[in-house]
Amino acid sequence: MPQTVHVYPNNDLIEHDTDGGDCPCGPTSEPVLDADGACGWVITHHSLDGREANEPEVV
Repeated sequence: MPQTVHVYPNNDLIEHDTDGGDCPCGPTSEPVLDADGACGWVITHHSLDGREANEPEVV
């Protein structure tokens, strides 16, 4: 069963829209295929307080 999962920062400067509307952080979307071939989505929201700048990059 395809799902949409939102990943968003806690205690950010704004409330992130995880209900399908436009979020001001400009989230990125990534399709994820399920074992049965159904396509779900991971929506990654970005912080507005800049905390990503201090996180190591994952390769």
